[in-house]
Amino acid sequence: MSMKRLLLRAVAALALLLTAAPVFAQEAPDAGSAGTALSNQADDGSGSTSDQGAPTPGPQVDVDTQAVIAQWGPAPEMGHDADQAIARRWLRDQQAYRDRWGIPGVSRDPYLDWEASNALHDFLGEPLDPPPAGLAKPEAALQSPESNQQVRQHESYWPVPDDLWQAWRDSQENKVPAGWAEAFPNQPYFSRETYLKAQVWRGTPFDRFRLFGVAGRVNVTNSPVPLMPFHQETLERLAPGSVEAYQPVNYQDSLVAVVAYDPWMNPNGSLRQ
Repeated sequence: MSMKRLLLRAVAALALLLTAAPVFAQEAPDAGSAGTALSNQADDGSGSTSDQGAPTPGPQVDVDTQAVIAQWGPAPEMGHDADQAIARRWLRDQQAYRDRWGIPGVSRDPYLDWEASNALHDFLGEPLDPPPAGLAKPEAALQSPESNQQVRQHESYWPVPDDLWQAWRDSQENKVPAGWAEAFPNQPYFSRETYLKAQVWRGTPFDRFRLFGVAGRVNVTNSPVPLMPFHQETLERLAPGSVEAYQPVNYQDSLVAVVAYDPWMNPNGSLRQ
């Protein structure tokens, strides 16, 4: 293997640790397993105790909170709306991640949402929902050579609008590792070529799948914690006045159940026809 390729693999591996841990660092179940796996990877925004430092105080500025809400929209109501939002956000972030790398995107199916919802009910020891009337399992799922299912246990939920949440996620993930441009001046970091050469999909349970069902449950059993100063500062850079307008907190250890079918790539990295 050439030195350039060795360097590519090393830089890309470092980048996976530094720029996309919430997506990449998931527990990998056995290939083809349909059993429920439990993810213990804390998402960014989980309120970890790492010291990010307090934001530098600036001049006091009057905030028109109504103007902020008019621009970004209201936060989902706690309860059913928030549960729907955390599931929706997980899948939206998956799509943004795939757009970033130039790999096949995701689609969501209501029948598979029912499967994910029952996986969540089962995990929580709740009664299962009956099969949805008028819906059937999609053909792509029935013909899928593999499937995967997981209840992710350490998701974070902030009561802010979906677009603002995704803007924050993108601000954390759209980062090219230092030194990449100098080492590879003619090769963009976020590209399908880099993704395949670095074998980014290894160790991540959902990268290879295209068809999904999702369900969420925001953890309201425990009291939410304040956002870290670093997170508040980032929100303010993205949407000035948003911290005052939404008063965001972090509902840690929330749940997202995921079922996945229809891989575009085989476990060995070959592309599926």
